[in-house]
Amino acid sequence: MVRDDACPPVDILPPMKPPAPGRARWRGPGARSLGLAAALVLVAFVPARAEAPLLLPPWVIAEAALRAPPTAREDWFAATLGSTTALAATDWSGRTVGTLSEALRRIPGLLLQESFGGFEPPRLSVRGSGLDSAPSARGVALLVDGLPLARADGSFHSGLFDPLLFARLEVYRGSLHAALTPAVLGGVINAATLAPTAASTSSLRLEGGDFGWWRAQAGTATPALGVEASFVSADGWREHSRQQRGALVASARRELRPGLQAEAAAYLGQADYEVPGPLTLAEVQSSPRSISPAARRDLPERDSSVVRVSGQIKAAAAGGTNRAAGMAWTRLRDTFRQLQPNGETAALSDDFAAHATAAWRPVVAGQDHHALVRTTISSGRLAVDRFRNDSARRGPRFGAYTGRAETAAVSVEDLAWLRPDLAVGAGGTALRARRRIEDRFTPTSPAVPLSRRVEVTEISPRAGVAWHGPREVTWRAAVSRGAEPPAFDDLVAVQGAYPNLGLRSRDLSGQRATTWELGVAGGGRRLAWSSTAYLGRWRQEILRLADANGLPRGAVNAGPTRHQGIESTLRWQVVEGPDDLVLAVTSTLGRFTFESDPVYGSNRIAGAPPHVGAAELAYAQRRGFFAAAEATWLAGRTQVDHAGRLAYGGHTLLHLRAGWRWGRTWQVYAAVRNLGDHAHVASTTGVLDLARAPAATSIFLPGAGRTFTVGCEWKR
Repeated sequence: MVRDDACPPVDILPPMKPPAPGRARWRGPGARSLGLAAALVLVAFVPARAEAPLLLPPWVIAEAALRAPPTAREDWFAATLGSTTALAATDWSGRTVGTLSEALRRIPGLLLQESFGGFEPPRLSVRGSGLDSAPSARGVALLVDGLPLARADGSFHSGLFDPLLFARLEVYRGSLHAALTPAVLGGVINAATLAPTAASTSSLRLEGGDFGWWRAQAGTATPALGVEASFVSADGWREHSRQQRGALVASARRELRPGLQAEAAAYLGQADYEVPGPLTLAEVQSSPRSISPAARRDLPERDSSVVRVSGQIKAAAAGGTNRAAGMAWTRLRDTFRQLQPNGETAALSDDFAAHATAAWRPVVAGQDHHALVRTTISSGRLAVDRFRNDSARRGPRFGAYTGRAETAAVSVEDLAWLRPDLAVGAGGTALRARRRIEDRFTPTSPAVPLSRRVEVTEISPRAGVAWHGPREVTWRAAVSRGAEPPAFDDLVAVQGAYPNLGLRSRDLSGQRATTWELGVAGGGRRLAWSSTAYLGRWRQEILRLADANGLPRGAVNAGPTRHQGIESTLRWQVVEGPDDLVLAVTSTLGRFTFESDPVYGSNRIAGAPPHVGAAELAYAQRRGFFAAAEATWLAGRTQVDHAGRLAYGGHTLLHLRAGWRWGRTWQVYAAVRNLGDHAHVASTTGVLDLARAPAATSIFLPGAGRTFTVGCEWKR
């Protein structure tokens, strides 16, 4: 795969202050159909000769930092005034990454709690948004090259997403990113498919480990074309937890004429995994690898696939004016056999998304401005059929509906540099979203109709300031408002008891939030640190509830809630020279509570650990040896129900890895995860309103025990 660190950035923003030597500077820079789609994308844009890539980012900011992680660059407004983090593909080199949580745990503010110890969807949340949205995530947008890898209602299947296939991942926290994607409150995960390179490259990665786990990944890239593919398989740490996933990403670019460039990309994924299901807290402690009698009877499993193709045109003109337009089509097929009280879901969706963006750099009264106008639209159709699960066999259909989602937004932003060290920005987004449900099945009860329509209209302003002060410290302050319409999984729930099951829809409103944040970052050549504190006032927050057995029972709009926290990172070059020693720490503190709720008072919202974090001490020898010790932790009491009657405690896990590099071509490595074989709760299958029988509540997912892996990488 093409590595992002090979990309010479393009200047689009002046430095806030003349940088000291070594200091970072602001700079911009089914199988036949899947194969056919990939081939068409590649052939369409392969140039007749190898041409140097043309970088035409319409609203891009990059920070080329020495000895520090890169910053996000796809959304310059959010990257300048808000809290953003980016990971390059090189961050995963020399380490085994089996889960999305392992790939992204260095990003503060991003909560990823594992499910069954593999790639299956974790509990994914940013700043408390989407806390209880598994198995389909919402509240956080998943994008590829700035366009959705998701349904039009905002939900996505993170188990189909392999982050190691991409050159770069960018994470935007909060709602300052509304121009990039307007209808989520938590943030954005944006994956970049293709980074420019001056020469052709190839790579191969092979890994294997305990419990039948292995991974193969291979890729090749030229200045105009990149292809990366992976396959993962595992028998699983628990009973009934076998899984397999294959994924491929292909991208191409072509210069049509000077200043005009075309890009295309395809992402294909297939995931098939067994679901061992939840246990009681006592069972997690005594027999964490077991499954419940209900799971043994119903044998839940999930089989999903995604096909996504996209294309963009980017144009650059004199005077810093850039324009871009792009579109993406995504087909998601998802068959999920759950436990008997919830049945089996067969879903097929086709979704279309597009954007048109114009950015320019006027000079007004001697001050540089960076203005942006962006229009985004998305539209999709979801067909869902629900069947009974009759002891691991598909039973009769008990419900069916068609969901239609449309979202349109117009965003305007302006970032003005009042002085070389002072920037202020303001913007706003006008959002219009519709969600329609059409019943395709005779309702269980005519008194509870399934068909429903929801509309959300919102104007969301945002503003911020960034100041590069004394001692190389940068301060940021911002306020933003956002809105998020409900997803179809929020609106539709199962009613009745097996075997008399049916579907009903919920009367839900869109959720809204206003967030204030204050951030500070600093450091020099050997030390880099940052911290951001935020406070969000939410209205009509959508909370999904489960019954005493952990099975979904629908979503509700809560009363006023408050989301607040502190996100921090530190990177210290302890020893610099022929041998390097680096300490990296990530910390996420969060407190999400009700505000004077008539039932729950000021209780914590269930499902959010008070503190999660990771610390790694990594040593690298000039002759090629490297080793690292890492600790990950979940601290404090995590509530499972909003009433606070059921909770689980924290844990700290130790991980070790070591390896050897031969130049830039070969490396081998080995790792052990959870060195102490510590029994712990990884997450839960949902949250409850009230745990009526805490000891008998099966909702906990045990974390994996000690596991060993080995791997090797080859690059040319």
